[in-house]
Amino acid sequence: MTIDAYAYPPCGTNKKIKFYCPDMVADIEKIERMLQGEQRVACLDFVRKMLEKHPDHSVPLFYNAILNLQLSDEHKAEEAVNLFREKHPDNPAAHALKATLEASLGKGDEAIDELQTALEQTEERLHPSLYDAFGAVGQMLLMTGKVLGARSHFTLQSNLAPDDDNMPMQMLMRLNNSPEIPIFLKQDLSLAECPADFPRKEEFNTALQDSAQGLWRKGLKQFEELRSGAPRNPAILENIAALQFSLGQDDIAAKTLHTYAVAEQRNDFEAATEAEALAKALSDQDEEQIDVVNASMPIHEMEPLLEKLRVDQRCEHLPIDLSQLGTEGSPPPRAAYLLLDKPRTESGAELTAENVSSVLGELLVFGKETDRSARIEFTSAKGPLFDEAISTLKEICGDAIDPTVSEDVQGRIFALQDLMNWQWRLPDDTPNEVRNRLMTEKRREVILEKWVNFPLLTLSGKTPLEASKDTELRLPLAAEVLTLEMVGQQEKWKFDFAELREKLSLPTAGTLSTENLDVLNVPITRLHRLPAAELSDEDLIQGYGRSVIRGLNKAVENLANELLVRQSLMDQIDRSQLYGELARTASDGDQALAYLKKAQEEAVQQGRSPGMWMVAELSMRFERREMQEAQLLMQTLMSKYAQEPQTAQALFGVLQRFGLITPDGQMAGGMPGGPPPAQSGPEPGGGLWTPGAPAGPPSQAAPPQGAPPAAGEGEEKKSGLWLPGMD
Repeated sequence: MTIDAYAYPPCGTNKKIKFYCPDMVADIEKIERMLQGEQRVACLDFVRKMLEKHPDHSVPLFYNAILNLQLSDEHKAEEAVNLFREKHPDNPAAHALKATLEASLGKGDEAIDELQTALEQTEERLHPSLYDAFGAVGQMLLMTGKVLGARSHFTLQSNLAPDDDNMPMQMLMRLNNSPEIPIFLKQDLSLAECPADFPRKEEFNTALQDSAQGLWRKGLKQFEELRSGAPRNPAILENIAALQFSLGQDDIAAKTLHTYAVAEQRNDFEAATEAEALAKALSDQDEEQIDVVNASMPIHEMEPLLEKLRVDQRCEHLPIDLSQLGTEGSPPPRAAYLLLDKPRTESGAELTAENVSSVLGELLVFGKETDRSARIEFTSAKGPLFDEAISTLKEICGDAIDPTVSEDVQGRIFALQDLMNWQWRLPDDTPNEVRNRLMTEKRREVILEKWVNFPLLTLSGKTPLEASKDTELRLPLAAEVLTLEMVGQQEKWKFDFAELREKLSLPTAGTLSTENLDVLNVPITRLHRLPAAELSDEDLIQGYGRSVIRGLNKAVENLANELLVRQSLMDQIDRSQLYGELARTASDGDQALAYLKKAQEEAVQQGRSPGMWMVAELSMRFERREMQEAQLLMQTLMSKYAQEPQTAQALFGVLQRFGLITPDGQMAGGMPGGPPPAQSGPEPGGGLWTPGAPAGPPSQAAPPQGAPPAAGEGEEKKSGLWLPGMD
């Protein structure tokens, strides 16, 4: 390549090559050629020779740092980057490379500080190393659970991205679409405008301008100085919290946000509630925890015990591969069961809340070992039903076991998590409408009878019902209800939170007014309350787009249904996509399938292939174990649509996910057939995410505050529905 003498050198200085390093033009050209040819080792040798001639020059120091970051070990990379920064402390590229290095080492505060220094030193043009550093720091923040800070970095990087780089936007889309990230953490951080009556308007607007350009550290310092003269000004507090979140200072930001919420609650109780809920989600607030224990009892007689377990209908045999439960130091169990509180009814057609069987825990039967006697092991959370479960187990086993119980703590879970989750064992023929009805009834009972009487530390140890009579706790109580409502929206609960608010004497959260309504600035926690039928076409489309991007199920359902009947938009919208989104948000499987059928019909009517929507239906048929329908779909897909690249790729992904095809494209045993196998596990319910709750089985450690939780044991099962656009 040919270097323009009037271009800027690659090292980050603002002096042009002709005036800064004219004697290095040939060397720079050679280095760039080697980099383009990916000859990094040879290039590093050449750069080292340059450094011998010019040990203090920023050009070879920059290339030395870049190449060592790409090639060398951690020590050499750190040495090279530090040398560049030491020799040129005013060069933004040096600090940007240091930020990237610190981010790779997991040093969050140091990485953010270096990146902010690089930005503050940038005078005219943004060096490419700063752009890369935004991505590196964003990834690091995401890995440490600081989602809002990661969002800020990816958003700024996306605004600076060249046309051929969509990685920052992809990262934002993944954050927005993830069902594991609480809705509160999907809201873009915004900065409040200067209040009309604020006397230091010029200083406020200067801080606002710097902050909007990504100079978050500088802006934070300016707003904190303004706060010293106006400690409870809501606009200042809101901006300070937003900047603290952007800088990864989640704990401090949560406290600032709480102060803002308390100051703002009289002016705008709803905004204060949203702020308090976010502060609660990210604060280090410990709630009551309970042990998950393994209760062991010695076995006197193995065969009589196995017979008792076999004939008692409160013991549900688990037909699983027991060899997978063995360890290097312990052989696998001889049998595995679910312990139920009552026998399972023969048919689920007339099932009611009174006769449904609940799972009390898991039971394993171990034979005699060299250093251990034969034993049964019962594992469960030590909640309100634990003693009942042990009594039931002793009753079933009788004199075949020694009733002496030895408990071993396996881990801990939040007591609230145990309260909000439940597991049922329903008859295999239970109709979907019965399952849905029971789930709705149970959830209503849990929320309106149990949750309202559960003490919470955020409510000073009082229950929600007790807090509803304390005016000082009105704000944190409203935040708790909003948090629960957002969980319900993500989990597709069928529950009317207006009933809960009424019971707790809280303000209603009805449909938003259209007066002065700015759809683009409505907080995402309120989008489901948009008056869909009253919105203009433009506002309806914008509200729907914001809801889809962030996976707001209730809002999508509300707005998509209006789009489908809006006559003025009939020729402007993709109706098949609308039906697909309705399928994604449906809480009922039959309804989701009906929407997918409509998506296919609409695609055909619009002259497009329905293949992608048929693949989505196939995914759901597999999920529901409806193999006859799946076989018919497969035949149609293979005969009519398998030649379409997008459909073929999507079909391959679905088949691979369900284990019907190997990663190299080979069939893994053929198409499964026959009737759906009997369900061997419990019917899960509940599904409440709480900050710091274990992300997996109870024995695992809790994730960082604000980290996306994985679906834990006992949580409501997520839908396996694949839809076009999810890859």
